[in-house]
Amino acid sequence: MRNYLIIFLLIFAAVGCSDSEDSEVSGGEFTVHFNDTKDVELAKSIVKFWKSDSLLTGKPQDVRLVHKKKGYDLLLIASEEKAKKGLNFKDLEALSELQKRLQEEVFKKSSVSLVIADENFNVITRPSL
Repeated sequence: MRNYLIIFLLIFAAVGCSDSEDSEVSGGEFTVHFNDTKDVELAKSIVKFWKSDSLLTGKPQDVRLVHKKKGYDLLLIASEEKAKKGLNFKDLEALSELQKRLQEEVFKKSSVSLVIADENFNVITRPSL
């Protein structure tokens, strides 16, 4: 499953744009953008998770952490048209597994939902099994 997850993440390698009001935490080629400065430690934990779990793709990746009333959204940028048009069952399964691991290892008491977005962090889809 881990090999499939790495291949899946290559589909979602991000070339994101950054908003001048954004705060960000980077770890090499991986950057977490966020607006609420209270989330800086959580953003650092996401970077650490991504790096320690070998989820780096060799290309720049950007994600956005959005604080919601009931937890967080983590927006992943879709870089291929296929991913923007729809996800197959294996893609959904890999995202579900990633979300579960993030929930257990990083977010713990707060809920997290993975969201597919375009390069400007506009939501494309909220995948679910």
